[in-house]
Amino acid sequence: MAQIDGLTLVLILHLLIAIPVSVHILLTKNESVALAWIGTVLIWPFVGSAVYGLFGINRVLRRARKLRGRRPRYVPHLDTHPMPFEGLPTAQQSQLFQFARSVHAMPFLGGNKIVPLPHGDVAYPDMLKAIAAAKTNIALSVYIFERDDIGAQFIDALKSAHARGVLVRVLIDEIGSGAFRSRSVDHELSQVGIATARFIPQKLKLLPFINLRNHRKIMLVDGVVGYIGGMNICRTYSHKSDDTVRDIHFRLSGPTLGQMATIFEEDWRFAKHETIELPVMQFPQETWGKPIYARAVPDGPDNSFQRTFWIMQGALAVAQKSVRIMTPYFLPNDILTNALSVCALRKVDVEIIVPAKTDIKLVDWAMRAKFQDLLEHGVKILIGPEPFDHSKVMVVDGVWMMVGSSNWDQRSLRLNFEANLECYDADLCAELEDYYEKAKAVARPVRLDDVRAQSLPIQLRNNFARLFAPYL
Repeated sequence: MAQIDGLTLVLILHLLIAIPVSVHILLTKNESVALAWIGTVLIWPFVGSAVYGLFGINRVLRRARKLRGRRPRYVPHLDTHPMPFEGLPTAQQSQLFQFARSVHAMPFLGGNKIVPLPHGDVAYPDMLKAIAAAKTNIALSVYIFERDDIGAQFIDALKSAHARGVLVRVLIDEIGSGAFRSRSVDHELSQVGIATARFIPQKLKLLPFINLRNHRKIMLVDGVVGYIGGMNICRTYSHKSDDTVRDIHFRLSGPTLGQMATIFEEDWRFAKHETIELPVMQFPQETWGKPIYARAVPDGPDNSFQRTFWIMQGALAVAQKSVRIMTPYFLPNDILTNALSVCALRKVDVEIIVPAKTDIKLVDWAMRAKFQDLLEHGVKILIGPEPFDHSKVMVVDGVWMMVGSSNWDQRSLRLNFEANLECYDADLCAELEDYYEKAKAVARPVRLDDVRAQSLPIQLRNNFARLFAPYL
């Protein structure tokens, strides 16, 4: 009898824990994973609930909201700002604009000048020239800032600007730049009086903080010119490196600089606990040249959670002719995978260029596990040769584009703080499509028959790696 009473007590304790855990699962998880989690919790007493507590709860989102003081939930806005265009060419483009403005409240602003800067050998001199011409203010936010010969040029330029009275602020991500690898950058800049900050310093090596990365790459000078894209500050982005990385950055001038400034101001306030207001030059509409409509798109695990993910889906949903994508890390979740497939099944020409080899072997394998399903539904995938191409480009129908720091992986779309630029302009899209075509000319198409013919060990390896896609 005592043994039965003991078992009964254990069962009651198990249910007292498992039932509220199951309720949490039902309220927070979709049907594709909820049943599996509930089964684990109910069948595996105590241990299942503990496993869910450790790995099933999105602490990244909760911690980001707590740390940054954001609203508890992001809700799309159905009417946030007026249509700035005087008649979009097609109804499809009007739908895309309506969707995009519902997802993100920042308005599209005309009168911008946007110049693509392919490769570090083009982008770095342009950025250094802007720093040398700075008169009042420089704000730089970067994921990786290395103390190599390229980094040294930026350090010297920033110190020179500071010496002539320019107010310089530099924000570096702790994970991207490492706790010690770039500490000399911080030290050298702060020694001469330059304000520096680290995004979530890793004083305590707690695993949950590893996911709170500021992956944004932004530089603003005097409120007159800005830079945004995927380039870090390090030797590998120049031809001086033996293992050079290809990438593309963008120089921007115009009203959208104010939106980029807002992103930096918020990040600085969070990292430094200091409220700042960056200068932004006023650009009267009567002085605008060609009206390139653009807006900044910040994203991160806070109230802007998965904003870029939604915009990608919307662009795929209304695409009529073509979709061109370049990304260094291609690990879309099932929703984006299906959206790409549906787009291709509608006879839209969907092409994706991914690198032959990334800097993470597990990512290489996981990416290849996605190929067969997409190829079977008509999506074209091409493999770019080495060196590693870090470009992040999406162009739809030759009229809409999104560029910036976000990759097509779940880390960028769920876990990182990112900054992108969304634009409407046929000429700018043509430049990007030309950039894409040059990469395509040296890439090789992935054949469905070859993917199907892969050996069982290769398939098992790739699909096992795919299990880690949400954290890669």
